[in-house]
Amino acid sequence: MKKYFKILTLFGLFSLTGCGLVDSLDKPDTIEGHETFKILLKDNSGFMEKLYGKETVPNASVFLKSSAFDYEINAVSDTAGIVTISGVNSDNYHITASRNMTADEMLKITGVASSNYKLTNQQAGVVTLNASNKAAVELKLDQTIGGSPIVLSELYVCGPSGSGLYFHDKYIEVYNQSDSVQYLDKIIVAFAFSNNYLGISYPNDPTYAHIKSIWMFPGTGKDYPIKPGQYIVCAEDAIDHRVSAPNSIDLSKADFEFYKNDAPDIDNPNVPNMIKINDLVSAVDWVPGGEKGAIILAKIAVDSIQPYDDHFIIPYANVLDGVEYMLDVTKLDKKIMSSKIDAGAAGGIQFYTGKSMERILINADGKARLKDDNNSSLDFHVNDHPTPGYHY
Repeated sequence: MKKYFKILTLFGLFSLTGCGLVDSLDKPDTIEGHETFKILLKDNSGFMEKLYGKETVPNASVFLKSSAFDYEINAVSDTAGIVTISGVNSDNYHITASRNMTADEMLKITGVASSNYKLTNQQAGVVTLNASNKAAVELKLDQTIGGSPIVLSELYVCGPSGSGLYFHDKYIEVYNQSDSVQYLDKIIVAFAFSNNYLGISYPNDPTYAHIKSIWMFPGTGKDYPIKPGQYIVCAEDAIDHRVSAPNSIDLSKADFEFYKNDAPDIDNPNVPNMIKINDLVSAVDWVPGGEKGAIILAKIAVDSIQPYDDHFIIPYANVLDGVEYMLDVTKLDKKIMSSKIDAGAAGGIQFYTGKSMERILINADGKARLKDDNNSSLDFHVNDHPTPGYHY
């Protein structure tokens, strides 16, 4: 009976085709995956106009990630600021575009030779590529802080699984992106936050990052080098956490420890302590948020950090790197960090699941680099377990 039914079904289809009903349906204009799309990059900052007399952005790196399909695209804009993409399926693509500004270029633009600027799409971008895109899709780029040789490479903040409410194994990891030795001495580690105070929305502050926790690497200038490609782990408590939480990790050999000498905190005497400048978040320990938060690295003299209302502010120009993370990474309208620092958000991790957030490893100009387009939605992936001191 089953075979007989299949034969009838096929016969019915052939009959419909013969009657012209199937032929009357709309046919695609092009074969899926054979379309060519163009993306035009335009500069909102005025940098390109000052350099080249035009607003388009040449030689920018572009990264696209398909929403529905498991593939990614890396491309570079041509001299006209156009990225041409062929042979991909129609879809919505998350997109980041970035162009590092060289010291020579910034000297021509501002009179100051600084390489700590880049052009990026500050808001988390999504472009739709389909057959209706006959003209180039435009993407606007703005000036952001970037190009730091030292970046946040991994955040582990949620706590281990199967260990109750244990959270003392949190850590951050920093990495040297450059080809030369850098120094961690006096670099600030701070929690950025958002609040509405007298109608002011801090993420929209055009000049300052607003912070409530300030710690600093020790050293006087060149005491704590970080070699090219080196990972440095900064632990909440530098102990073997597996003793109390079997599913946790051993941080007894961490490079630095956040130790509060004015609280009942744990101190590993073999691990250098971070220096607490001010911590308005927790009186007991250094405690980044487990499901959501924002962490920045900054280079600024401590006595230059200004108080503001019930917290402190650091100029964006002094920020080296920043990463925001959220439980629901689709709700970017709830971000707490300015898009000048991070246009997206990593995360999607629940409390006590033992997962970490780690920058994606890429090949840039023949060298291993960690992805840093100032958009944590696309710069980071989630690890099933933390990887202190190495890449997943």
